[in-house]
Amino acid sequence: MRVSTLFLISALALLCLFSLQAFWLYYTYQLHLENIKESINSIFYQSVEKELGLRYLELNDKLNKNLLDTSIRIVSFDVDNSGLENQSVTSQHFGMVQQLMATSNINFSIANSDSIFSSLLHLNRYPFKYQINYVDSTGEIINTAGQAIDNGFKTDILPVINGKKIYADVKITSPIVFRNMLAILIVSILIFFFIIACLVYEMRIFFNQHYLSQLRDNFTNALTHDMKTPLATIHSVLVQLEKGEIWKNLELRKKFSSIAIEQVLNLQNTVNQILTLACIEKRQLELNKQSVNLPAMIQSLIDKFTINSTKVVKFQTVYDLKDKIVYADSFYLNNVISNLIDNAIKYSRDSVEIIIECQAGEKQIYIRIKDNGLGISPNDQLKIFNRFERGAEIKRSRTSGFGIGLNYVQQVIGAHGGSITVLSQEGVGSEFFITLPNQVSTKVNTKEENLIK
Repeated sequence: MRVSTLFLISALALLCLFSLQAFWLYYTYQLHLENIKESINSIFYQSVEKELGLRYLELNDKLNKNLLDTSIRIVSFDVDNSGLENQSVTSQHFGMVQQLMATSNINFSIANSDSIFSSLLHLNRYPFKYQINYVDSTGEIINTAGQAIDNGFKTDILPVINGKKIYADVKITSPIVFRNMLAILIVSILIFFFIIACLVYEMRIFFNQHYLSQLRDNFTNALTHDMKTPLATIHSVLVQLEKGEIWKNLELRKKFSSIAIEQVLNLQNTVNQILTLACIEKRQLELNKQSVNLPAMIQSLIDKFTINSTKVVKFQTVYDLKDKIVYADSFYLNNVISNLIDNAIKYSRDSVEIIIECQAGEKQIYIRIKDNGLGISPNDQLKIFNRFERGAEIKRSRTSGFGIGLNYVQQVIGAHGGSITVLSQEGVGSEFFITLPNQVSTKVNTKEENLIK
């Protein structure tokens, strides 16, 4: 699958997920809003009932105190029977009771309804602003209580007496609705982020697999190319030897033999690096640490590269070891320094100057290898020690290699208990700093104690 296709599918999946989540939240919000409206209607019913109950108690007190002529004849009752299907406040019984209260000068109190309604809203944790409207039969407002509300939720209109009615306008705010659906909202957000996290995780796996696939292909192509040239050279030498013509020319025979041996050594070095990295990865690398004559090792390498290099190479060495002894595996340390010198020459212009400096600290040996080559970009410096990684400038210069040299250097130095860092600037050059311990921490030359753990 192409990366662009994956991005398109992922974007569509996120869009669908976001749309479904938004639709579900909107539906949930509307459902909670309707529930709150029903709850406010119920609370308003209760407040009107309770206000009627207060007037009923007042009527009962008057009767008990004989302040009311019980033989009074009620001329007429104007009872509104049109809303009998509503709750008890609209029943015929309550209508008759309210007529009786009116004749006893016990009238509807909007102040009591306001107080009761406010208390019930507070008990239900509904801090809404509202306005109670007491209207006549024509809809004209007789009295109000509360705060003026624009575009609020209008409760059911409840009949009181003689065509007069009461209703409330309530300002329902979104934060209160969200507060009531807080648990669902949190779960929804958690599910949303969980799905995104899973999608990101899957994408990371895909990119890692894609990256590893590219590395494998690049490594295979580079390794094939790097092995094809030496093998072709060796084959040509062997063909000439088989013909027997060069046997008569001693100088030519030595030249061809030297070329063949050099190519075999190159192949052997490549194979050894791959095998060493495999051993380090399996934690099976054995180091044969011993006292190393570092200046002699470096000079030997300088002589080799000076003779074999096709470029103009100038070396400068500085030693300040103070009679300190370097304990290391001479074979692997030689390969490390050889790799760094080879890179300095390979990734440079037609001529290169290399400075090799060795200094001794109290407990460490410092090796600095500096060149005036192509340099390494800051972005590439973060990954050049990774296996199969090669810098952008190196790729543009089409220099052969398959990206295990610096990883090999880092792994070997790490196996010695040291470290390696790089400081570089594009177009100016690079400096590699190696730190090695200068004392023996364990016995050497034993298989068990030299096993890399």
